Amino acid sequence: MPSSIDEDSTATRAKHAIGASGLSQRQLAATIGIDESKLSKSLAGRRNFTASELVAVATATGVTVQWLLGEDTGVSAAPPKLASGLIDADDPTPRRLIIETAWDLFSRLGYDSVRIADVAEAAGVSSASVHYYFPSKSELFDATLGYSVKLAFDRQIAWLGDIPDPRRRLERLLELQSPIGRTARSEWSIWLQMWSRLALENASVPDYHASYDRWSRTVRATLEDGQTLGVIRRRDSAEMTDELTSLLDGLGVKVLTGVLDVATFRKRLNAYLTRSVFTNPDKESS
Repeated sequence: MPSSIDEDSTATRAKHAIGASGLSQRQLAATIGIDESKLSKSLAGRRNFTASELVAVATATGVTVQWLLGEDTGVSAAPPKLASGLIDADDPTPRRLIIETAWDLFSRLGYDSVRIADVAEAAGVSSASVHYYFPSKSELFDATLGYSVKLAFDRQIAWLGDIPDPRRRLERLLELQSPIGRTARSEWSIWLQMWSRLALENASVPDYHASYDRWSRTVRATLEDGQTLGVIRRRDSAEMTDELTSLLDGLGVKVLTGVLDVATFRKRLNAYLTRSVFTNPDKESS
């Protein structure tokens, strides 16, 4: 996506993204589940995209929500590979399609159950095409982590930017990153399988630590914003970040594996926030 249009409106950027993706407006409307007339109004600048629509457009076209909005924001740390707005500025559609298809299959069926031939068939390409971009299944699986990071980053930019209260923003951030809903559960499945691989002797996953660090920096920045405004307790922010992300990881795994239901997950998380994070707990907090 050319950087020369960085001052253009979201509508103009969305049109550029659609054109670069090869999708027609009608195809995009069908893909993201929006009425074509609403999409036309948004692309003409007569209607604002909703947060959900921004995420859907970004996912369908391969750009980021941050790029669509044309804004730098502190609500979410940007992964280095997404700084330009794209997963890869030279990333052709077949490669992106292969990653997205593999992400869906790996998250639902598991790494060991999915063959390169399965990914190729589901993506409508040849096995040779998959191997051209990804010499091994392991490398393809690693690429799905980057896709999960993009999805999370897009959600955060779309949904958190309009929440000025750091306490409310932290609550929303944790909700967005919890294994609730099909997309989030799929992302967690990829992360959980990554953790299983890293638990093995001499295992490594390129970019894993940078990806997790991005999440930690997002949480820490939100905590520090709240500390500045007096709504988050003044403790070491790095220590608080480790505690909070570890708690979310543990509770999330229990939800993903059926040990904990979503209602109890939310109850446990909110109790911790009230007890250990917030200075003035709001009993009506969701």
